[in-house]
Amino acid sequence: MNTNLQDEINYVTKGVLIFDLIVISLLLITSTFSKGMFLGLIFGSIIAILNFRLLAIAVKKTVTMPVSRAQIYYSSQYILRMTITGVVLLVSVKAPYLEILGVAIGLLGPKFVILAKKIVIDKLKRKEA
Repeated sequence: MNTNLQDEINYVTKGVLIFDLIVISLLLITSTFSKGMFLGLIFGSIIAILNFRLLAIAVKKTVTMPVSRAQIYYSSQYILRMTITGVVLLVSVKAPYLEILGVAIGLLGPKFVILAKKIVIDKLKRKEA
């Protein structure tokens, strides 16, 4: 895999782990920590990291394909990632030991990490100018 792409995957993975620690700390502070919430958060985060890695692999392969094949391939990969997410949410609803809120927060982890990175970089660029 491309070094820049692998660096970005590693950055987001580390960021999700830090995000999870922050969420767990907030749950402990607000006394809303539970085993179900913890397991849901971890489960959602693992699946989110998996989906992010699958996205990176799909993008890398798609850019080397002809346009007609790339559209079909990327669409099928998108459907696969959304199916995985749907199954995870369904499992979290059915499983008594997982809280769906924890799973949802875990699944959104990469989005929060990427947005936080963007905000921090924008603020640093403004200070330099």
